[in-house]
Amino acid sequence: MRIEIVVQRYGAELIGGAERHAALMAGILARHHDVEVLTTTAGDYQTWSSAYPVGACEIDGVRVRRFPVARGRAPDWPWVSRLLHHDFDPEDFARLPETARQAFAARARAWPETLQEEFIRGQGPSAPELLAHLAKGLADRVLFVTYLYPTTYDGLLEVDPERARVVPTLHDEPPAYLPAFGRRLARATLLCSTEAEIRLVERLYPEGTPAARLLGYGIEIPELSPASAANGHESPYLLYVGRIEPQKGIGELLRWYEVLRRAEPHPPRLVLIGAIAMDVPAIPGVEVRGPVAEEEKLALLRSALALVHPSPFESLGIVLLEAMGTRTPLIVNAASVVMVEHCRVGGCGLWVRDGAELAVAVRRLLSSPDLARSLGASGRAYVERTYGLDAYERRLLGEFPPDA
Repeated sequence: MRIEIVVQRYGAELIGGAERHAALMAGILARHHDVEVLTTTAGDYQTWSSAYPVGACEIDGVRVRRFPVARGRAPDWPWVSRLLHHDFDPEDFARLPETARQAFAARARAWPETLQEEFIRGQGPSAPELLAHLAKGLADRVLFVTYLYPTTYDGLLEVDPERARVVPTLHDEPPAYLPAFGRRLARATLLCSTEAEIRLVERLYPEGTPAARLLGYGIEIPELSPASAANGHESPYLLYVGRIEPQKGIGELLRWYEVLRRAEPHPPRLVLIGAIAMDVPAIPGVEVRGPVAEEEKLALLRSALALVHPSPFESLGIVLLEAMGTRTPLIVNAASVVMVEHCRVGGCGLWVRDGAELAVAVRRLLSSPDLARSLGASGRAYVERTYGLDAYERRLLGEFPPDA
């Protein structure tokens, strides 16, 4: 088959979950099909400023075609964004009770279609030449990655629904409640990362629910000896891996950590690694290391007391799978249905709602090395069983069979 993969930005050095999933699929499918990635010149997901040249290139054996960004984030977009978020920020939204979310859903459904599309298109990136290329109908299948941006929302109008597939990376976040997204996603078959994401699709879009089935994800699970997970480190530390920004719950994590420091006489350090997109206040015990090489990241994971992930908005949590692969326990935000499901089903971690509960979780792991080892072993077994690369490749090729 000829397959086009549409994603808002693409590059070997980009670490976003949607971009990584697009690259994983492209690499696998390119061994069996004629694959081309269609993307923009953008490098930064906040401004969509150009970081790459227009035109064709090859990345890791995959053809990539970049189209210019005609418009990044609209100057007036913050106004309509504030209207959507009303009087709460994303972290507050994650803690809303179900009744409040239902009220928010009703308000979102009342938005005029024009205002919904002003929000969707105003966040960018706008790439008319990419849409014109899709309209040529050159591919047997078009695979869109992530629901949120105009590259998917407008791109789906240019593709016959029978040929369209979407990996939505859907989060329980304010924009997802806009009915315009549900109506547009109904023009394709959704390939979801978790069962929880499928349930979210059904809950958000009860009328004309898009067809959805499980694709999952796959990671290359590292070879480890039983002694290589050093959760009894002489100087224990909690590790966060990912973009260091407010949207990932870093502000809340820092507040939780200050509570932990007051509760524990000898608290573990908190080490943050990843791209820095906010000013991190100087707090005793907090180390901000920024981006690190893959080998260093895995070494830090192996030796951490736990991976701590404060984000309430996850459709999968790739770094959680990597931590489980190194037999590292998880501590996650209880507001994230997806991450709590990983911990419950995999028996691999603890979930907390605030700093006091973080302190309790850390105390349990420090006082019970057997518990830490058990959680780590269960996580390793879970990720091998559910997210191994071979099993993922079989599922992906089931969607795009080589002999079709």
